[in-house]
Amino acid sequence: MVTIRDVAKYAGVSASTASRAIRNSSLISPETRKKVQLVAKKMNYVPNFNAHNLATNANNTVGVVFPVDKDDLYQNPFYTELIEGINQELTPKHFFMTVALGGTIKELKQTIKIMIENSKIEQFILLYSIENDPILKYLQQRKAKYAVIGKPYTNANSIPYVDNDNVNAGLDATEYLINKGHRQLGYAFTSRYRLVQTDRMLGFHEAIRRNDSYGYDLELCSERFGTAIKEYLQRYPDISAILASDDILAFQVQKAVQRIVPERQIELMGFNDSLFAKFAEPKISTVQIYPKRLGKAAAQLIIQQLEQESNEPFEKMIVPYKIIEQN
Repeated sequence: MVTIRDVAKYAGVSASTASRAIRNSSLISPETRKKVQLVAKKMNYVPNFNAHNLATNANNTVGVVFPVDKDDLYQNPFYTELIEGINQELTPKHFFMTVALGGTIKELKQTIKIMIENSKIEQFILLYSIENDPILKYLQQRKAKYAVIGKPYTNANSIPYVDNDNVNAGLDATEYLINKGHRQLGYAFTSRYRLVQTDRMLGFHEAIRRNDSYGYDLELCSERFGTAIKEYLQRYPDISAILASDDILAFQVQKAVQRIVPERQIELMGFNDSLFAKFAEPKISTVQIYPKRLGKAAAQLIIQQLEQESNEPFEKMIVPYKIIEQN
């Protein structure tokens, strides 16, 4: 059986360089990578990742951590696109994914503990950002490598993360509605503990301030959804547009408004550019936040940490956004 040492010797490089070249490491020059990979192909070399993991007491698997509060997990295409982006970035580097789920923080923490101690998984991507996250603290205590999708609440300069500029996205989306003639607007969201939602709210209110308009918040929960919307519309009878924290919520609000007060003409707008915006009637304008790019960027941050030779500064990546007007 051809080994990595055989490939290295034939290519005229060290075994560690050959191994990194096979994994498409950015630490190795493109010329050397190409040379080593051609030699490996010529020699019919097949990487033995199990042997590599046993030798290094490591695992080339990345744990993808879902939020505990995941009511919309199975209907929200946002998570599907995140996973697709992560996988597209990891596969060429010969890394794999495994999912960490839990109904409670305790269950999720136990799952991650087993992944670290039994499966030797040492790198994780968190698909969410919440305040005082016990899971993030646990990963830090275990000195695991990690990346967060979403701006951290604190210590943003010491945590590797990827996000959109959600404050400016909320501002631009609101000004889009204001430029269409709306002067009294609402912002619908589900949790003040999700930074992505509160950042978009900050942008919403900044646009309201800049344009001498009127903005009113609408916090919604599943238990009082219809009742809360009815009371809100009674309290603010002149609202003509509502910006929601994502497309699913925008779609739900639209349907509730049409059911409760069918005579009211309220324009809805969301985030994510999902099928919910396209299938709504009338269609819902939205902000494309490119979740696949967010996933790819998070995987890139993990790979950078695995490849770096020393303790380099933590990085962040900001993915652009784009307003999509539905016709």
